[in-house]
Amino acid sequence: MGLALTWDLAADIYVAAGRIETLVSPGDIERIQPRIHEDTVFARERMEDVVEEMKLLHQAHWHETEAHRHGLTLNPDYEIFIRYERAGRYVLFTLRNDGRLQGNCALYLDKSTHTQTLLATEDTLYLLPEARKRRAATHFIEYCENALKSLGVKEINVSVKTVNKAGRFFSMLGYRHVENGLSKILEG
Repeated sequence: MGLALTWDLAADIYVAAGRIETLVSPGDIERIQPRIHEDTVFARERMEDVVEEMKLLHQAHWHETEAHRHGLTLNPDYEIFIRYERAGRYVLFTLRNDGRLQGNCALYLDKSTHTQTLLATEDTLYLLPEARKRRAATHFIEYCENALKSLGVKEINVSVKTVNKAGRFFSMLGYRHVENGLSKILEG
């Protein structure tokens, strides 16, 4: 074809080959604009641009909320996140103060086989303790919801760990408790 094989071109070829069908146009996702709230910037960022920063945030999140999995090794597959993102099936929202990454909300995008509507399922939602002030979390979630709505998302599903008070927080934002999830780590 006369083109140098870059990660972007490889992802385009992979998508075109039908391995991962594009769900939401990456161009539509790119159009999501940042929002400033007091000294905080909410934005949609590309995982491939912030991988090193995300590694630190994922580590903090793991230590604070994932004690039930500490027998397993934290080993995120950032290439998969990037591949899904390029196919319009993953979106990453960030919260920054003075340019420093202090929180994120990452969601998988999919089409419900039951309703044929676009839905978002939370993969991670985490704010460092110093970012949990002046209702920043509330404004961040509102930003994420509005961005998802602009993409055509009709339903958002989040999981809440029993080690924190996020369930009450989400209830105050209009989320309903509709199921209970259980987890078991298989030994051996």
